[in-house]
Amino acid sequence: MSNFKNILFDFDGTLVDSSEGIFKSLTYAFESYGHGTPSEELLSKFIGPPLHYSFTEFCGFTEKHAVEMTEKYRERYKVIGYLENYVYEGIPELLKELKAQGYKIGTASSKPLKFVKDICEQRGISKYIDFLGGTQFDDIKENKTKVILNAMNALGATEKDTLMVGDRLFDIKGAHSAGIPCCAVLFGFGSREEFEEYNAEYIIEKPEDLFEILK
Repeated sequence: MSNFKNILFDFDGTLVDSSEGIFKSLTYAFESYGHGTPSEELLSKFIGPPLHYSFTEFCGFTEKHAVEMTEKYRERYKVIGYLENYVYEGIPELLKELKAQGYKIGTASSKPLKFVKDICEQRGISKYIDFLGGTQFDDIKENKTKVILNAMNALGATEKDTLMVGDRLFDIKGAHSAGIPCCAVLFGFGSREEFEEYNAEYIIEKPEDLFEILK
């Protein structure tokens, strides 16, 4: 039997597929500044890390322009983009059963907390989550490790009884830096190759597979 009592979830690509709203809002920002329409390959890289990081690391933008692009992205996202999403099949049932079994559940997302809260309310899953963790709009460089540690602190969790669930290398690296293992999900935006390269302790194909780890 596992020692896990607290389960932390990444948000985009793990609980919710927010790609439609994110991609359309990114495209809006790129085209507004005359950068043309971004490729699907580039857009996919934005799922997971903070926006500011993605604009500087993947696009080579200056710090100043990364801030401008983030603001332009949010012009559309905060009006309509955050509504363009769906909860992955099996996630509501997973969260409900985890709650029933006595696990404490939290989110540890690089997404601004307001959007995390709004989407969880919109999709009816906030009632299963004990702590909603995300970032603040003005903290453009808040890293995943800090977000995870904040969630652990809020839940009264320890390194020995906490599991992170996510879909990208940033979740794995953040979990390991926080001293906890990571379960990587194949139904999000990462790949098995990525998960193996960054040494995810567990890899699952479907939400319900998490129960095999928790036995």
